[in-house]
Amino acid sequence: MEIGLGVDSRFSLSDDDQRALAREAATLGYTSLWTPIGNTREPFDVCAIWTEASGLATGIAVAPLSAWSVDDLASASRQTAERGQGKFTLGIGAGRTRDAPIRVMREAIEALRNRIPGIRVYLGALGPQMLRLAGQRYDGAALNWCSSEQVRWSRERVAAGARAARRDPAEVKIHEYVRVCIDPDEDAARLAFAKMVMAYALARPGTDKTKGYRGHFARMGFDETLTELETRRDNGATEDELARSFPDELLRRVGYWGKPEGAPEAFLRLADGLDIAVVRLVPARRNDLAAARLAFRACAPKL
Repeated sequence: MEIGLGVDSRFSLSDDDQRALAREAATLGYTSLWTPIGNTREPFDVCAIWTEASGLATGIAVAPLSAWSVDDLASASRQTAERGQGKFTLGIGAGRTRDAPIRVMREAIEALRNRIPGIRVYLGALGPQMLRLAGQRYDGAALNWCSSEQVRWSRERVAAGARAARRDPAEVKIHEYVRVCIDPDEDAARLAFAKMVMAYALARPGTDKTKGYRGHFARMGFDETLTELETRRDNGATEDELARSFPDELLRRVGYWGKPEGAPEAFLRLADGLDIAVVRLVPARRNDLAAARLAFRACAPKL
């Protein structure tokens, strides 16, 4: 299993900070650096800075096609790969696409193969159809917020898709962000981590609870818990109140919060079954380089 490091714009880092982070990540044994993306090209520039500073491979996971055109993604990826000597992976997902998302993602990979040959492309996948498509057409499946049991379930569906397309399942990498919120103040770490989970797991009022991340968490057995929390929210509970009452059982099955000492064991347990496990940092009280360093040193492969 490869271990990567994931950092996003929630951390306030200068370009020099990014270079220092990348160089230290390389010395600590991380094999790659990853960041998500919104609707700007800045994360592509960060990936190039990381590789230029450290020589490590980098990746975007994942760019939503509801916010990006295939042409723009291909252009940015080509430039990033050129700056990074080809050490770049693009992850894409359906995002908020609701009209035939499987067809959209099937067409997207064909278009990208023509535009950026040689660049690895992963598919952000949660449900069975998207996981199967990853196995059929993509270089990898980018999972998110999975328990170790859900990782195994996902791998089985990716492998089935690969076999149906007469591909070797081992050629399709299983990638996931494993989020960690590390701070000496465990209460602060737990609160920040719970709020991060809530942003994905709770359905907006009126939306379909069988779709997207809400459906994903339901498949892991948390439908009843989330329904109760959504009811409390709709009745006026604050974000802090909901976060403090979020069940530890759910939080522990999808990530780690707390002091540095407990992080390595928890991370490896959550990473079981992955080909590329990414230590994705979640800030608690601070979001500077020192806070990031505390977290990525705690989970470092060589320590």
